[in-house]
Amino acid sequence: MNIQQFCRKRVCPAVEVVLKGFQNWGIGVFPATPILAVAFFISLGFAPPIFGASDKEPAPSYPSVEIPPEYQDKQMPKGWRTDSKVLTAGEAIYEGSANPDVNCAGCHGIDGKPTRKGKGAPDLSDPQVAQKSDALWFWEISEGKRRTKMRGHVKHLTEEQRWQVIAYMRTFAQ
Repeated sequence: MNIQQFCRKRVCPAVEVVLKGFQNWGIGVFPATPILAVAFFISLGFAPPIFGASDKEPAPSYPSVEIPPEYQDKQMPKGWRTDSKVLTAGEAIYEGSANPDVNCAGCHGIDGKPTRKGKGAPDLSDPQVAQKSDALWFWEISEGKRRTKMRGHVKHLTEEQRWQVIAYMRTFAQ
């Protein structure tokens, strides 16, 4: 099939123009078809892997959050990130064995990767999530997160226990 036969079928005026341009370069209809197909998919936002695209989903971006003033200066006590007693206590809280009202693993998973129940919960093993400040984590655990299933635990955990669980949660991204 040549350009004239293809154009008589009135496929698309824009395609006709492009094909005539290919013909001027010495490229026929059939060799031009894969080129047009790739161009079409790229125009729709689907870049094939040969162009450096990947099938991976882009990393989620976490919007910046305004931490309430009463939580802005909160910091984990010195040495707690590596203290084995603190981490053991934090693990018991995280897994729900220390307090039946608190079971972080139910949604965030034993390994920090969200479970089905915790669909939409952040992956605590993601280094980007681990970059959240101590103050932000403390506030979210204390008061919960709006518009999510995450409820606050200020009534169920002492300040010390909240820091213990944060210290333990930070081990997932290491």
